[in-house]
Amino acid sequence: MRRTAKININHADRDVKKRINMSKAKTTVMSIVITFLFIGCAKQPNKLDVNYLKEGNLCSETISIDFIDKDGKINSPYIDTIKFSYLDSISYPEMNPDRGVTYTRASPLDFSKKITPYSPEYYCTYTLYNIIKGIEYYNKLFENKIDFDFYKGYRNIEVTIGDAPYLTSPGIYIFEKNANPSPSLFFHEIGHRAFWYMQDPDGLGIKFKGLSIIHMGLLEYFTVSLNNSPIVLEDAIPDKLIRNAGLLHQYPLNDSFKLRHFLKLLEESCPVEIQNPQSNISKYLAASYAAYDDEILDNICDNHRGGMVLTATLWRIREKMEQKNTDKLVAQTILNLNKYMDKRPDFYSAEANEPLPDKIEWYDLFYGLIQKDKELFEGKDIQVIVSEFAKTGYPVDKVKY
Repeated sequence: MRRTAKININHADRDVKKRINMSKAKTTVMSIVITFLFIGCAKQPNKLDVNYLKEGNLCSETISIDFIDKDGKINSPYIDTIKFSYLDSISYPEMNPDRGVTYTRASPLDFSKKITPYSPEYYCTYTLYNIIKGIEYYNKLFENKIDFDFYKGYRNIEVTIGDAPYLTSPGIYIFEKNANPSPSLFFHEIGHRAFWYMQDPDGLGIKFKGLSIIHMGLLEYFTVSLNNSPIVLEDAIPDKLIRNAGLLHQYPLNDSFKLRHFLKLLEESCPVEIQNPQSNISKYLAASYAAYDDEILDNICDNHRGGMVLTATLWRIREKMEQKNTDKLVAQTILNLNKYMDKRPDFYSAEANEPLPDKIEWYDLFYGLIQKDKELFEGKDIQVIVSEFAKTGYPVDKVKY
C-alpha cells in the first residue's frame, strides 16, 4: 500500500509539474508573441493617405510619415521646424513683384491626434514628405555635391492656406483651401535650391548667370522626371499657367512666352478677383506692371514657362533613353558645363554678328550631352539627342560633335 501510495503520489507530482511546465511554456510563448508584436508595431512607420492631381486625375497614395512624431518633433537631417498659418494679405515694398511680403496668422499644430484629410497637420506632413523626397533625389543623383544647408533659412518651413499659391517659394508653401497640389510643386521648389547652389560662386559655380532659360529648363527636367509626369504644378497655379513638357515647344521662343502674355494669362485666370484692387492678385499685377516697362514686357521671356522648350526636349530624350540613364546623363553633363563652355570656340560655328554670352547656352549643353553620352554609354544615344534637339528647332548643324 505504501508503495502504491508512493507511486500514485509520484504520478500526481508529475501531472502537476507537467501542467505547470505547460503553463510556463504557454506564458513564455505568449510573452514572445506580445514582445514581437510590440516591437513590430514600434518599428512600423506611421502612414498617411494623401491626394494629389496628376495629369488631370485625382490620385491617392499612402506615404510613410516616420519623420515626425506625435509631439511634432521632426526627425530629418534637412528640416528643423514647420509651422502653419493662414494668409491675410501680401504687400510689395517698392512695387517689386519679386519681393512680396506675406502677412499671416499662425495656427497651432497638433500631431498627437489622428491626421485628417486637408487639416493643417495633413498639409504640413505632405509638404515635409515631398521636400525630403526631393532632396534625397538630388543628393543621390548629384552624389551629395549639392549642399542643401547652404541657405540655412530653408530648414524652417511654413505652410499657409491662402489665395496666392503662385507665390509659393522654397520656404513658404501656399495652398488654397482643400487643394490637391501635385508633388511637382515641391520638387520644383527643391530644384530652385539645388540650382541656386549649383550656380553660386561659393557653391559649384556653374555659369548659368541667373534664372536663364537653360537654368530653368534643366531644373524643370528634374521636376518632371522625379514626378514621372511631364505636367508641372497642377492644382498649385491657375490652369492656364500649368506647364506641360509633353507638348512640343519650339525654339526660338515665340511671343506666347513673353512676360506680357504671362501676366495676361494670370489676369484671365482671376476675372473676379482683379475687380477688387485690394485683392492679392490685383496687388501682384499692379506691382508687375509698375516694375516692368513695355520693352521688358514685350521682349523678355517668362523664364519659368520659357524653360519648357528645353525641358520638353529632354523629356522626349528620357522617353527613349528611360529615366535612369537620362537622369544620369543630364546630371553628369551639368557638373561639367563650365568645361564644355570653355571649349565653345572649338565646336560652335557662330554667325558673323552673333553674340556669345559668358554664360551657359543651349549649344554648350547640347555638345556636353553628346560628349558625356560617349563617356557613359559609348555614344549609343547620340542620334536620339541630335534628333530631339533638331525637332525642337535648335540649329544643331552649327555644333561640331
